[in-house]
Amino acid sequence: MATRYTADEIVERLRSEIKDRRPLFMPNCGMGLSGKLQEKGGSDLICVSPTSWWRLRGQGSLAAFLPFSDINELVFEMAREITATVDEVPLISLSGPHNPLLGHREHLKRLWEAGISGINPFISKIYDESFCEQISNIDMGWENEVEIVKVANEMNMFSFAYAFNPEEAEILTEAGADVIASHCGATRGGLKGAKTGLSLEEAAELSQEIFDAAKKVNEDVILFAHGGPIEGPKEVEYIFQHTNAHGFTGGSAAERIPIEESIYNVTKEYKNVPME
Repeated sequence: MATRYTADEIVERLRSEIKDRRPLFMPNCGMGLSGKLQEKGGSDLICVSPTSWWRLRGQGSLAAFLPFSDINELVFEMAREITATVDEVPLISLSGPHNPLLGHREHLKRLWEAGISGINPFISKIYDESFCEQISNIDMGWENEVEIVKVANEMNMFSFAYAFNPEEAEILTEAGADVIASHCGATRGGLKGAKTGLSLEEAAELSQEIFDAAKKVNEDVILFAHGGPIEGPKEVEYIFQHTNAHGFTGGSAAERIPIEESIYNVTKEYKNVPME
């Protein structure tokens, strides 16, 4: 069964890797088998993710942002099988803090009881500005992502927060986020990849602006990059060479695309086995 860790314990683990000049990596996870393999492969964190749940059903990541499922209930459901297959790597979850019927402290307590050591707040700003403005007006907006980071900090639960721009990075770092991750848009590539307007060079520039803003608030904050054109190890290497990122977090890049490629290729191989 999965081991639970306080925020302090997870940060210590990550800082040990940084000190030894080893890159950090957090994949998203949508099933127990993925979690088992991600742990064996050396992941530093594993994120239980409702976007992964939808991707493993052949749909795009954005399906999780539509009113087809309760993303938090998906996390609690997935936690049962993923905590049964991951032993030592800390688990966090991509969970939504916007539901007014689920208070932040109660939400985090339920995650802890499910074997989850921290939260990656679900990102409402993947929607357009008009929608974000409207849900903020009814107290269901981005402010909840900031507030749950504050509450997690008070409870010594780990928080991994996405920022789309430098201003958000400053606010989330002030709130006590242990990790700030640049979000460069939904990941392109594979069968269900998203379109992205950013080049890899632009993603690196945006990420560094976000990192600089976060470090103005907390020099010791841990920095990850994610999304858009950062779709594989070569692209991650470019990000490491051109920013001061400590790590990379992948959703499609870490689970969907590798599964697509593996199953597609082995199926073709079986169909080409000679019969005589």
